[in-house]
Amino acid sequence: MEVVKTRKEHLTETFQIVLGIIIMNCGFYFFFLPQNLIIGGVTGITVLLEKITFLSKLPFFYTITITFLNGIFLVIGFIFLGKDFFIKTIFGSLLVPFVFFILELTKVDPFIIINELSEPLQLLLTAVLGSVIIGFGLGLVFRNSGSTGGIDIVQIIINRKYHQSFIFGFLMTDGIIVLLGLFIYRNVELFLFSIGAVILSALIVEWLAIKGRNSHALFIITEKADELKKAIFEVIDRGATIIDAKGGYSDLDKKLVICVIYTRQLNLARHVIDQIDKEAFTFVTHTREVVGYGFTRN
Repeated sequence: MEVVKTRKEHLTETFQIVLGIIIMNCGFYFFFLPQNLIIGGVTGITVLLEKITFLSKLPFFYTITITFLNGIFLVIGFIFLGKDFFIKTIFGSLLVPFVFFILELTKVDPFIIINELSEPLQLLLTAVLGSVIIGFGLGLVFRNSGSTGGIDIVQIIINRKYHQSFIFGFLMTDGIIVLLGLFIYRNVELFLFSIGAVILSALIVEWLAIKGRNSHALFIITEKADELKKAIFEVIDRGATIIDAKGGYSDLDKKLVICVIYTRQLNLARHVIDQIDKEAFTFVTHTREVVGYGFTRN
């Protein structure tokens, strides 16, 4: 089943994804890049490659490298997550290097924002402000079911295939990249600030879009329970429980569909329910943690 969204909904989501990617890239370019802070992701890998290869002298080094790496991760996503995911991820994978291309083409000085600060404050402020900006940008992207490609794909694989929380995948992958930065730069101060930046940006992404292992329970009273159950399984990749129910006012026999989903799947679930049964009565409750198949174990 394919969820049909209105033109306005598509435009709103696309706008927020584009805005999030632009904000994320600007946060990296203007704050992390001048200080060689490694926050992780494809951009973090690119900073490391710039340090250890002669290719950094090539024009548009960041654009070329990010495009190449995103292409590799797209292939990995196609292998593990399928054709549909591949198609949906192409947009973000191409937009990220395009934004960098614009920044490199215009030759904007990354130091333009921080060069007026005293040296002791530069590293601290760039780490904090850069983390906030990048976390906010990523949060916008993830909240609208978008992807920036690259390392995001690995994090999604960890989440979907191995049922680990998204925040776990985020910290694990970015943590490995930051650790590589320690071995390459051999700068403990830079390493500690990078670790702090990863944690802070992860918390902001979690607050804005994911909320860790927190989930939502949907209670849906409907006369189209079987259709709704099938759609929930096919589109959201979650299971559902169906219970017999009777309307207190109408005295009609109905079904109660119970489904637990991740926070980031909530908007998608709303679209599914509305498409299957516009007359369905739905209420949503917040769950602090979910233990069971598909969430904390296989």
